[in-house]
Amino acid sequence: MPSQPPYPRTARVAAVDKGEVGKQVRWYELRADHPKPNTLISEHETEREALDAKRRYEDETLSDSF
Repeated sequence: MPSQPPYPRTARVAAVDKGEVGKQVRWYELRADHPKPNTLISEHETEREALDAKRRYEDETLSDSF
């Protein structure tokens, strides 16, 4: 597992369609540039969950809940 990145941390949420054409499901990925560019941090079924994970990832006071 990669090391914890230093603060301030930045991440982004990317929408990804998974599955066969016509049966696709949209997932949301949390991505950051640590330890390498565009590293997948986590996957979420809803955008709301992904945005919550982003907030917890970036906020040093909430880092223990990630």
